Amino acid sequence: MEIVDKNRLEKVKARFGIEPLRPNFKFAAFKKVLQDRKAPIKAVLMDQSKIAGIGNIYADEILFLARIMPDRPAGSLGENELKKLFSVCEIVLKKAIKYRGTTFSDYCDTEGKKGNFTQFLQVYGRKEGEKCLKCSGIIKKMKIGGRSTKYCEGCQK
Repeated sequence: MEIVDKNRLEKVKARFGIEPLRPNFKFAAFKKVLQDRKAPIKAVLMDQSKIAGIGNIYADEILFLARIMPDRPAGSLGENELKKLFSVCEIVLKKAIKYRGTTFSDYCDTEGKKGNFTQFLQVYGRKEGEKCLKCSGIIKKMKIGGRSTKYCEGCQK
C-alpha cells in the first residue's frame, strides 16, 4: 500500500485495464482488448494491463462457463463467443464477491469469515482425470503463461 497524490494515483491507475465490475466495462471496450490478439484467451484475461481483476481461478471458471478453450487465440473468438465471454465475466465475479471469494487455506476477510466460492468451482482445483460435474467429460490440465490451467474436454471446445 502506498499513499500517493492525485497525479501519482492517475499514473498507477493507467497501468491497469478495464475492470469487469466498473461502468467502463462495456462490450465494445472488451472486444477491442481481445481483437487481433494471438495470445491465448486465458493469458489475455489475466493480463492486468488489459483487463484488471481477473486472476487464475476466475479465468478458469469464466472460460468454463463460456465454453471456450483456454488456449484459443483471443483474436479468434467470434462475435457470439465474445458476447458470452463478456457476460460471463460479470456473472462469475459477482458470484465470487457474493460468496466472499475463494478460500483454500487460512485466508479470511475483515469480519473473520472465509470465502465460500470454492463450493461453486467447476474446473479450478479439480484433479486432472476427474469427471466434469456438468457433462461427465474429463478434466484436463495445461500450462498457459506459466500458470496451471484446468478445463473440461467435453464442455470447452
